[in-house]
Amino acid sequence: MRKVILSLLLLLLVGGIGLMVFLWMNNPKLPYLDEVENFTLEEVHGSTYQLENGKVKLISFFYTNCPDICPLTMMDFKLLQERLKQEGIFGKEVELIAISIDPKHDQPQVIRDYASSFSADKEGWKWLRGSNDVTKEIAINLQMQYEKLEGDFYSHSTSMYLLDKDNNVRALYDMAYSKKPIEKDVIIEDILYLTN
Repeated sequence: MRKVILSLLLLLLVGGIGLMVFLWMNNPKLPYLDEVENFTLEEVHGSTYQLENGKVKLISFFYTNCPDICPLTMMDFKLLQERLKQEGIFGKEVELIAISIDPKHDQPQVIRDYASSFSADKEGWKWLRGSNDVTKEIAINLQMQYEKLEGDFYSHSTSMYLLDKDNNVRALYDMAYSKKPIEKDVIIEDILYLTN
């Protein structure tokens, strides 16, 4: 019996590796990394947002009291917004998504003011919030971690997620740091790859 179980486990392992190689070979530029389950969140400009909408998305988590990484990343998102508009795909085929990890403080008006400071165009830059439980569930689904610290601060992962039209994660990028902006040229190239 033990040999049968070990044989089955070995077969599953080999099959899993074979499937990963197959997916990698069929998508050498942007392999499938994971699939994100559909979710619904409040879009602070007055609507409900559904992840399943047939668009390519760049997702970043943030909180408005963040002193460094979040605002630097949103400044780079502002530049991405302009580049995507020049390509004629902003809002039509591609969306920038910012999800608050601090819904208690980040009320809709707080986020709207924050978004306005980055000249965010609500047609293609979606600012989302949900309950703590829903936000945590989405973060877990994306393998993103965050934790509330003392005061108004959070410790959080610094990955951004590029999703294709079917909500498959196709690339991960680092958020911005003081001496290292996000890789805007790489991100634009990857987005164009997924939209063509």
